[in-house]
Amino acid sequence: MTNQYIKNKAVNNLLVDGEEAACAFCRSKNLNLIMDFGEMALAGGFLKIDGFKAEKKFPMRLCFCEDCAGVQLIDVISADILFNNYFYFSSAIGSLREHFADYATEVVTRFLDPESSTVVEIGCNDGVLLKPMADQKVRTVIGVDPAKNVVNSIDDPRVITFNEFFSKELASTLEEKYGKADMIVANNVFAHIPDIRGVSEAIQQLLSDDGVFLFEVHYLGNIINGYQYDMVYHEHMYYYSLIAVENFFREFGMVVFDVKSIPIHAGSMRFYVCKNGSKHSKEISSRVAALRENELKNGFHKAETFQRFAADVEGRKSELMQLLDKLRQSGKRVVGYGASGRANTIIQYCGVEKDHMEYMVDDAPAKSGFYTPGSHFLIKNSDAIYTDMPDYLLIFAWGYFPEISKKHRDYFIRGGKAILPLPDVRVTYKP
Repeated sequence: MTNQYIKNKAVNNLLVDGEEAACAFCRSKNLNLIMDFGEMALAGGFLKIDGFKAEKKFPMRLCFCEDCAGVQLIDVISADILFNNYFYFSSAIGSLREHFADYATEVVTRFLDPESSTVVEIGCNDGVLLKPMADQKVRTVIGVDPAKNVVNSIDDPRVITFNEFFSKELASTLEEKYGKADMIVANNVFAHIPDIRGVSEAIQQLLSDDGVFLFEVHYLGNIINGYQYDMVYHEHMYYYSLIAVENFFREFGMVVFDVKSIPIHAGSMRFYVCKNGSKHSKEISSRVAALRENELKNGFHKAETFQRFAADVEGRKSELMQLLDKLRQSGKRVVGYGASGRANTIIQYCGVEKDHMEYMVDDAPAKSGFYTPGSHFLIKNSDAIYTDMPDYLLIFAWGYFPEISKKHRDYFIRGGKAILPLPDVRVTYKP
């Protein structure tokens, strides 16, 4: 498979475990290094003090495939390590609950006859989408997720759960037991799958002829235009453009028939995919052509676009550290807000130390008492900011700042300030 927009050129050979790296999407070895983050602790590897000594770090290199335009990490960590004990609960975030409730209503109305339909979600997390699907009277609602602690939190008899990784074997089991799926969804998880080709084959196998596969991922265009290097961590192996998605699914006899820009996670895209010959493939939205044209205009098929991105990121790193150094020298106290994977990338890549920031706070109770990976900042409940009143909150969850500022309005009224690290480093005084 060759991207029609790309003229191949020689690039540096990249080695993984002594062997030449290959593109996860098209198997090409024409990979161009965008950024080398160095050795990084796993972004989701929150730990207690007794785990510090055994903690491991792994290389993290972001690359661009010259043949299919796929942007990806080439240093792949075992999914068992990444997702065995997961700390991300989607329902803990109010804006996500609202998003997925609206999502369920929209896609059920548009694509399904609920009382005769089967929906399968890959990476269902705590059921934040499947429960609203059940509310919409979808007959069979199935969730698949490898994180036992998260999937076990779904306490809803209407949702059938499988605590395992989605695979061709599981697809065969589901098809035999429940029939073909009328809809398969994978929200903020299609970037997390090491065997992306095998899982895509399984999706194609399980999907009915007129079924739809929907997946939401953080959109590559927002990453590039917003300098969002914090989206890069081991769990996020792939960073999708429409060009790359079309190139990839073409190999599986599937086509993108619609796209939708989504504001969550500081800018995501929902891709609507169906089989060639499906009724949906005959009515491809004009939004697809418009997005493709925009991506070509902005050079998402060219390695130099991403090399410029790397230089811009380095500039924002310098700005943030200069600000933190200045605040430290003036005796100001800084606390981090939002102990997420994105926070851990910023902390480790920029080199935020204990003399820059005292501890972290997070609204998710499950994280309280744990420490951030690599940097080992203690995570406290967000109520701590009121008893402690630090001078500044470094808002790692910067994409949710409007929601955060409303929730913690009292902190800002009392004189607290916020540091936003992206898309530009700035200090704000107002909720």
